[in-house]
Amino acid sequence: MKNLPIFKTLLVVFLIGIMALGFFASKKKPVAPNVAKTSVEATLSETGTSETLSPYEAEQKRLQKKTEDYAFYNTAVESLDITACDRIIGDDTLKTQCADNVYSAQASKEKDVTLCDKITDTTTKARCTNSFAYDSALVSGKQSDCDKITLDSDLKNACMKNIVFAKIENAGFSGTVDTCASLTGADKDYCVGRISKGTDIELLQKGINNKDIATCGQIQDTSMKNTCADTVYMTLALEKQDGSFCAKIIDAARKTNCTTQFARVNDANILSKALSENNLPLCATITTSELKAKCSDTLLLKTGVANRDTATCAKIVDTGARKQCDDAVKLILEQTNKSK
Repeated sequence: MKNLPIFKTLLVVFLIGIMALGFFASKKKPVAPNVAKTSVEATLSETGTSETLSPYEAEQKRLQKKTEDYAFYNTAVESLDITACDRIIGDDTLKTQCADNVYSAQASKEKDVTLCDKITDTTTKARCTNSFAYDSALVSGKQSDCDKITLDSDLKNACMKNIVFAKIENAGFSGTVDTCASLTGADKDYCVGRISKGTDIELLQKGINNKDIATCGQIQDTSMKNTCADTVYMTLALEKQDGSFCAKIIDAARKTNCTTQFARVNDANILSKALSENNLPLCATITTSELKAKCSDTLLLKTGVANRDTATCAKIVDTGARKQCDDAVKLILEQTNKSK
């Protein structure tokens, strides 16, 4: 009975050993399957030979071949060399894409729409022919030619829109807002506004050239209408020597400018008249200070010298003119005295 604990101990050790053996057995590397089932038979088309590769080697070879194919693709597209596409082996989709893109680029570069017919993919072919249809429509200026654009509604709409915009931006355009009928939204708003603005500009030029306030009144744009009227009123004020026209000007800055210019022109006329008539009192009616001083100084100088009157010279405002007057009077008096 005393040996029972020892037996139990041995039994426990034996069971642990069996469990450990089972554990390590489960971790053991699996036996390699039949090589004939997992190896890969790779055929090299360039050499016509075949070799047996492992899955890893086969994958690496496949990736290398794909890299080479993409290199041929890039070379073909960059140099527009269709023969480079023929070197793509084993990937018909990539080979077709290569050829399509080369033909499309060649068509664009050589301006040859017939090259688009060689394209296989429907979308790529449409994109190629649409480019020619778009350019042709803009040249003809006919929106009906935009209908030749297929599978691309955005490009067709852009074609229609740009033909209208080209018309209204033309210097010789004389149409109405009906030209904008095919447009919608912001495009139509711009078109209508542009035509209206063009009409307003014509009226502005006509109103100013003819000095016709009634023509200015036909302008729709308020700012342009005011500019037209203000310019006409200013012109009339100066031409007719009538300051009342300046009062009709709306813009404050233009009104001030009109008043200033009118006053200066009017004062210049008074100055000219005063000098020609030797009318000193008339100088007092001049509002521009420098012209008023010039008017009175000129007549005082003339009168002072003529009358040999230094008192008259003393009334001259300009220092240089006053000295000129005094010197002239003194010289005349000295010569008079000597002659006696």
